[in-house]
Amino acid sequence: MEHEYNLLIIDDDTPMHLMLNKLLGDEYNILMAGTAQEGIDMLSEHKVHFILTDIHMPGMSGLEFLQVLMEDADRRNIPVLIMTSLPSVEKEQIALDLGASDFIDKSLFNSDMESVRNRIRAKFVASVDIPDLPEKLVYDKKEITKQILFELSSGDFVSTAQKLCKILGNKLHTDHLSFWTIKDGNVQMLLANGTQLPRRYGPRELMREDTFQRVLTQKRPYLVNNVYTSNKGILPSMSKDEGLPAEIGIPLFAMTEKQLIKNKMKIPPKTPLFGYIVLKRKRVFTSKEYKLTSVLMMHMGTILFRLYHRL
Repeated sequence: MEHEYNLLIIDDDTPMHLMLNKLLGDEYNILMAGTAQEGIDMLSEHKVHFILTDIHMPGMSGLEFLQVLMEDADRRNIPVLIMTSLPSVEKEQIALDLGASDFIDKSLFNSDMESVRNRIRAKFVASVDIPDLPEKLVYDKKEITKQILFELSSGDFVSTAQKLCKILGNKLHTDHLSFWTIKDGNVQMLLANGTQLPRRYGPRELMREDTFQRVLTQKRPYLVNNVYTSNKGILPSMSKDEGLPAEIGIPLFAMTEKQLIKNKMKIPPKTPLFGYIVLKRKRVFTSKEYKLTSVLMMHMGTILFRLYHRL
């Protein structure tokens, strides 16, 4: 069966190719190379969306391959997962410093196959291409995804959501960030960072907000830089009192990474919501900051939903 995305495996161990093909072949087209040079040749012949490479190979090593790939302007954004049978903290740090998306012990391919699948799916959806971003925002995107994907090993929804919001807030210098969950028509606030909401503001008050009702029905993110006077945004009075005119609101969808990949990285219009994130700050948001934040968070929201669905 032909799939939408190509995954390149570089390893001189043929049994590893067979194992990974069995593990991942039902979701991706598997391309196989026995050396780093064969992998480079494959990259020139096929559009590759994800790479798994062994670290120890004859000739060019996996780390050397990673280094040259990161210097290739056309291919440096392809996510690379480094594999090894002899993991160490030093090797892992070198790989991550060179630009690897992840570093994985090969023993997990036998002991925890579903965890491996989820790690690859998570890195795949987080690597979504967002064109026309300035260099600073490209760097911020890489740092946000790198930091939060590193935290995913805990597998806990609440702690992962907290860390993601902290990282996002720090990178965008937000003055307020709140995360709300939505289930069966009920809304609950998971967290609020920075400027706190009014004491008597809770799920009932959010449900009365016209902007939130539009998010529920239209299922689209929004940007507003004049909350005080426009009909967009929540809590206009608090925003004015605290000097927070700028707001981004982002819906999160009840859809896992596996479902998003299967649907060609598109969210079907009828997909229900499971979350809503609000970011406010004193400085206005640019259109490109909005594009980065909304696209990245809607994709990474599929990772959070998988963890949330376990609760």
